[in-house]
Amino acid sequence: MENSDYKYNLQELLCLKNFSDTFKVFSSDEFCQAVVSWAEREVIAGVDSEALLIIASLGLDPTIDSYEVEKYLLIYKRELSVQEPSRHYSALVWLRLQLENLIAASSAQEVECRLSFFTHYFLDYPPRAFACITNKLSNLYWELYDEAIPVFNSRASKMSEDQLLAHIKDRLFPFYRILSNSDWIQVLASSSDSMSSQ
Repeated sequence: MENSDYKYNLQELLCLKNFSDTFKVFSSDEFCQAVVSWAEREVIAGVDSEALLIIASLGLDPTIDSYEVEKYLLIYKRELSVQEPSRHYSALVWLRLQLENLIAASSAQEVECRLSFFTHYFLDYPPRAFACITNKLSNLYWELYDEAIPVFNSRASKMSEDQLLAHIKDRLFPFYRILSNSDWIQVLASSSDSMSSQ
């Protein structure tokens, strides 16, 4: 996982797990650590569940047993009748988290590294909104950092770090705003689901 300080909620964790089953965006150990951290926060907040307490207690072990985390997470989901998110919904939630990381980037180097990721992966993965936004992120990378011709200086190299960070926020915030609304994500994910079933 890219941001170990981020406090994921259950929905985000389920989406990340679902998306990672397809694209391996983080390891099983990272997922288990994030689930244990989430469970600890829930127990501290007073949520009463034996399964949740067991998950939180798994963090006391020197190494977290991924089988136990998965087992008790499944029990907890059954207790609450939590449904697994669709793969399209999961992809959009993952993308929202990536946009959030880009918008919150603190350096030009971090922006370049995070944007370069989108020049290599996921450009045609459904839903259509996901493919469209990742394509725009890839294009933004090339717009800012393309130095293919030796005498050509990239647009990013002509900006100060503050200007670059402000430019990234301006360009990405409209996408982030849409993907921060769970109703919009549901519409975008379900419209792709209905189109693929036709």
